[in-house]
Amino acid sequence: MNRLTAALLCGALVLVLAPAPAFAATVAGSSKDAKIFRSVTEQDLTEVVTGEGHAVDEAHPFDAPSVQGKTADGLIFVLMGTDCDVRDVPGCQGIMMQVRYDSDESVTIENVNQANLDEAAIATWWDKENETVGFTRYMVLDGGVTWLNIRQNLRVLLSVHGTAVDDVFP
Repeated sequence: MNRLTAALLCGALVLVLAPAPAFAATVAGSSKDAKIFRSVTEQDLTEVVTGEGHAVDEAHPFDAPSVQGKTADGLIFVLMGTDCDVRDVPGCQGIMMQVRYDSDESVTIENVNQANLDEAAIATWWDKENETVGFTRYMVLDGGVTWLNIRQNLRVLLSVHGTAVDDVFP
């Protein structure tokens, strides 16, 4: 084997093995992410917010188990437990994740419908009477979902709602 071939093989080996400690740390740190949840509590909802690096803006803003979070750039969102303490299951078997805005004269049903067509990952709705526009992601936990999946659903809401906002408020 010549020196060039040996150097290339050593370089390739370093590239393959270098990420191994980081990967091992990621796997070791993800034990909660793999845990299966069939219901959640208000404390769990709080941990979702803080686990994603957001601040808790208000605890228990609704009658149901709930938490209001705030992103670093000031976006306020809500996680609310649904279908709570029913069918002999303690905790909430659903999670409603929402971002809400006050509506104005630029909001139309056509704009809301367009937002729903453009961003199917979330539901866009308009409560004209209460002058509110909302963007919702809903999770059913009945069969069980991982902690990571709950966190990823919040990420989806927060990352895609901007497209829907642009549709609703042209």
